[in-house]
Amino acid sequence: MPERGQKSDSVKIKIILFIFVRVFVSLWFYSLYYTTKMAKKNRILLSFLIGLLCVILLSIPALGATYRTASIRIPIFGLHDIIDESNIDQSPERRTQFENDYLKQDFYTFLNYLAKNNYWFLTTQDLFIYFIEKSQPIPSEKIGQKPIMISFDDGYYGVHENVLPILKDLEKEYNKKIKIVWFVNPGLMGVRLKDFLPHVSCAELRDGYKRGYYDIQSHGQTHKQLTLIKGKDLKFELEQAKLDLRTCMEDLDKNKWVAAHFAYPFGKVNRRVEKSLPPYYLTGYIYDGNMTRINRYTNKYRISRITVNRDNSPRNLIRIAKRATTLKKVTMF
Repeated sequence: MPERGQKSDSVKIKIILFIFVRVFVSLWFYSLYYTTKMAKKNRILLSFLIGLLCVILLSIPALGATYRTASIRIPIFGLHDIIDESNIDQSPERRTQFENDYLKQDFYTFLNYLAKNNYWFLTTQDLFIYFIEKSQPIPSEKIGQKPIMISFDDGYYGVHENVLPILKDLEKEYNKKIKIVWFVNPGLMGVRLKDFLPHVSCAELRDGYKRGYYDIQSHGQTHKQLTLIKGKDLKFELEQAKLDLRTCMEDLDKNKWVAAHFAYPFGKVNRRVEKSLPPYYLTGYIYDGNMTRINRYTNKYRISRITVNRDNSPRNLIRIAKRATTLKKVTMF
């Protein structure tokens, strides 16, 4: 339904602009004819009409670009841990179950649909370069695709254990590399304690990164709620997380894209925290349940994400994914 409305609005804009141009062009030629008889009296009117026509013509590309930018919708899904119900060690008898857990079998169904239908799996840097900053044109091979992002918070080992095999299988099936975004707390990397969900290690993150499946980003050093801390404590959470993640990936990260972006722990942010981010990170991600909409009002330090938990069926996630904008070649309108 949104696609139909979008097309209808585009046609209306074209018709209105066409009428404007026709009217002023007609007036311009009429003025030229009329001034042959009354040149002196109509010289001011002629100048005014020509100037107005120029303003209208110069505004057309801007109007088209503004409308086009406002139409880009990108679903960014935020998950936490992935569990395999066929694995006895991840069953309710052996592992505490959490609301934000998601079943491996359901995740495969969702990811398989996206891969089969040729979605563009964005990294955080892709979103920043091509959509937020627009410092580079969207690659021609991506035209016709729908952009989407799959992200995981906290850095749980279950994601590495259960998702990496899925990414490998889907690459073989569709000859397509699927990337997922990790928002990691480096202060918890490799932690494996009793009654505490195991966290992925630096070596495991490096493995997925080298294979081209992982985009490694920051989630704060120790997952503290940043709105409740300030000063040196806040700086430590932001700065140390960046340093530790880049140290972990140092020889693999030539472009310095690791830990260039940030997801707020608990999805909590206020103006003070937001203003603290720019010295360390290019963007910030929140949880607000909304689809990211790229337009001139987009706040790059409050990028929307949709929370995914055990209550979201694959069918529901697919329905949301279908609403992503199909990328089109940039034209005047």
